[in-house]
Amino acid sequence: TVFCFKSNGIQADNKNQFKISILTIGEGSDLVDAFGHSAIRVRNLNKTIDEVFNFGVYDFNAPNFILNFIKGRPQYKLDTESYFDFTQKYIYEERYIIEQELNLDKNSTNQIIKLLSENLKEPNYTYDYLKDNCATRVADIIVVRLNNIFNEKSLYNLDKNDEINSQSNYTFRKLIHSKISENTWGALGIDICLGAIIDKDISLRETFFLPEYIMNFLTDFENKNSNLVTKKIIYEPLNRTRYSENIPSPLFVISFLSIIFIIISIIDFKNANWTKLMDYIIFGFTGLIGILVIYLWFFSNHFAGSQNYNFLWAFPLNIILIYNISKKNIPKWTISYIKFLIILIILLFLHWITGVQKYNISLLPLFIALIFRYLFLINHINKIKNENLYKKR
Repeated sequence: TVFCFKSNGIQADNKNQFKISILTIGEGSDLVDAFGHSAIRVRNLNKTIDEVFNFGVYDFNAPNFILNFIKGRPQYKLDTESYFDFTQKYIYEERYIIEQELNLDKNSTNQIIKLLSENLKEPNYTYDYLKDNCATRVADIIVVRLNNIFNEKSLYNLDKNDEINSQSNYTFRKLIHSKISENTWGALGIDICLGAIIDKDISLRETFFLPEYIMNFLTDFENKNSNLVTKKIIYEPLNRTRYSENIPSPLFVISFLSIIFIIISIIDFKNANWTKLMDYIIFGFTGLIGILVIYLWFFSNHFAGSQNYNFLWAFPLNIILIYNISKKNIPKWTISYIKFLIILIILLFLHWITGVQKYNISLLPLFIALIFRYLFLINHINKIKNENLYKKR
């Protein structure tokens, strides 16, 4: 038995023979498109049916869409569209399209089509950028099943990271940076929001969150089983696009600001002055970033937001110091708290060196500037307290 398409899924039809392909779409220039896309093409041989199953469709009609998105529970769904419509929009965006047709027997083909039909009828799924996205769904339906059908587990142990499956100790962060340069605002935002959990080694199967790695896996299959996968380039632009930004890089901007912080601290020290506005900005900014980090770790459903030690430099309670340093008589514990902040940044460097968590390189000048400023504050606040004590005498 084979199948034909109807509005509510796929129905039996003995007159058609179907072919299944995986479509891999190249990266786009925007952050949302930076990792590419995967979809499944199903067509019959006489081309009366030629549809693409796409797991990457937002469901804007889902209840509490915006709230769920903020909480890390965005609702996506499987939908279909014609092959022509699907490919034309990516051709317009000048993103490559590569098709890998699977030469499966009729029974295996029918099983996959039936599974797609069942998924089409299921309710929305909760999207996870690393664990459950448009690419991993394609991998679960096609690649994992393909691996099992051909009993290649001795060669491809998808759920294990070993010398056979990985030679570069893949981590989610390394793979993200392979698509988005670390010295971009997009990468900086990701590195601040996502924690140490994405610096752990991952299995071959987990690399499939990137469509390119599904394509590479199938290419490897093709090389070892020449009759199993047939690769075809549907569209290849003259120049492949990548995520890019037409603004000054974060390393440049943060380095520039950090130098200003250090210069102001030196001038304040020499003139026995205190530019409190700068400290209001520092404690307000780091405090707000810290609140975001804690929210993503403990109060959202973002899997990758956990174990995030960016709070070591962006401590949420820093906001309290804005009130403290604005007072004429600064509380005694303020100096101890600032010393505590220095210890946290030293601990951050230990984390970085030992590989507990990788921090974005553009933040390094800021860390140095923060230590410099905190040392100034300890010295200056001590002077103020000693002067006040002397006046009382």
